[in-house]
Amino acid sequence: MSRFPIHQLHDTEFEDLVTLICRQILGISVTSFAPGRDGGKDAKFEGMAVAFPSTTSPASGKFIIQAKHTANPVASCSDPEFETTLLNKEITKIKRQFDEGRLTHYILFTNRRKTGGAEDRIPDRIKAETGVQNVWLRGLEDVERDLLHYPGIVKLSGLDKLRSPIQFVPDDIRDVIVAFHKHRSAIATAFDSQHDFRDYPGLPRKNEINGLTDTYFNEYILADSEPRFPEIRRFLQNPRNWEFAEQYHATANELKGQIITHREQFITFDEALEHVYQLMHERSSELQSAPRRILTKVFIHYMYVNCDIGEKGS
Repeated sequence: MSRFPIHQLHDTEFEDLVTLICRQILGISVTSFAPGRDGGKDAKFEGMAVAFPSTTSPASGKFIIQAKHTANPVASCSDPEFETTLLNKEITKIKRQFDEGRLTHYILFTNRRKTGGAEDRIPDRIKAETGVQNVWLRGLEDVERDLLHYPGIVKLSGLDKLRSPIQFVPDDIRDVIVAFHKHRSAIATAFDSQHDFRDYPGLPRKNEINGLTDTYFNEYILADSEPRFPEIRRFLQNPRNWEFAEQYHATANELKGQIITHREQFITFDEALEHVYQLMHERSSELQSAPRRILTKVFIHYMYVNCDIGEKGS
């Protein structure tokens, strides 16, 4: 998952964030991003790094730092527009700077995920085509690790104001939704008369306690999502799916505590449920297709009606 809403930053804000990180890991003399002679925007540092790539073996030389930001929360370094188009453009500039003696070390920061071997493949390509032998790709995972290690940067960069109050790992529920979607045709469709969700006696009181509006409950949960609840229940109760059931309950338990803790951040419980959906959607590329987006919302509604999240009615 993405712990910080880095994709919501503007390009210049991401550059400022990278500058703050580099002043921690390289040194206080890192320059801010500014246009270079070739039209690109670089930050620079010359000397021995404080803690990069490690405190035990810090690098020393002329560093050029670049920052490439995307507003897409599920973008990766393997995307063609990054690995091919952007690199083709930047490699020429890097080689020119290297040939002119202006750099010995190159660091590329991005808020894209490093997938499909990009961590090695992209630096290897830059090395082969420019002659620079000290090249690093710092992706979203690295940036988030730096932010956790240097929490003061979060506040200085303004990320604390953008960060969601609800923090949870969506990987488990993502796996459940994907498995349910793949095997939905094998799930019995006959209505389970022993568990009629519409007749659950505590729901009106639960809605009142949690602040869920009648409009959201009646026209959204009951009308759109409730018909799928029996299928979900049977899927989770099937002994063959016990691992998915454990993942489901782990996520629900995590969400329950987060929502209770940060309930005051949302005027209605409708907003809390929609916020959880948005987090799942943004942080899981596997849930981007239309059918899985719909199922994601259905699973969230199921958690609520099944009393896995939200305070219970008496």
